Amino acid sequence: MKAVMYGAGNIGRGFVGALMSQAGYQVTFVDVDRELVDRLNAAGAYTLRVIESEGHRDTLITNVSAIDGQDGEAVARAVAECDLMATAVGARILPFIAPNIARGLKMRFAQGRPEMNIIICENLMDADSMLEKLIKKELTGEEGERFDRSVGLVEASIGRMVPIQTEEMRQGDPLRVCVEGYGFLPVDRDAFKGSIPEMSGLVPYSPFEYYLRRKLWLHNMGHACCTYMGMYAGKTYI
Repeated sequence: MKAVMYGAGNIGRGFVGALMSQAGYQVTFVDVDRELVDRLNAAGAYTLRVIESEGHRDTLITNVSAIDGQDGEAVARAVAECDLMATAVGARILPFIAPNIARGLKMRFAQGRPEMNIIICENLMDADSMLEKLIKKELTGEEGERFDRSVGLVEASIGRMVPIQTEEMRQGDPLRVCVEGYGFLPVDRDAFKGSIPEMSGLVPYSPFEYYLRRKLWLHNMGHACCTYMGMYAGKTYI
């Protein structure tokens, strides 16, 4: 099985890409950081460090490679051939990656490949509608109809904190990603086309709006409260 993870940053490597790899997918990261792309291809793996109150535990995330996001042809081929895809690039970057995704979908349609799903891991309400408009701008009317039938745009609610990676966290390993132990990925059950992938930590839910509001009012609020109390107590880390 093949998966494309568009974005090899904190969420891409620290959460969603790791879930894909652990579920048995051969994961191809797409990123414009050429040095990061080269390091991933050279190593074929990276360390995921889960930090907990008692210390930390390391897991080696294997079966990974990477593509330079500016190589549109290579990105399109990866999209055309994959079984599952996800984005974690930041909402303002979606307009820049949509043409490459559309190019890959055109190839996919021409090859008669089956349904696919794109899990959208962006901090943006109605991210599925935004990405749909951006992709369809690049498609013909017939391709747009094919898109509606065979491509699922699945909103997600990121359930893991991945802080900015400091040099102290990397400790000489530029590919290491440090994360919190909590790691669940609620997704919109109703948006999938075809079967829902089996991935540990993936939580299909309907109606999904519940999870979006739950994260806003409970998950984010909890993090904010911890931050304010930590600042008040003069603490550097949670």
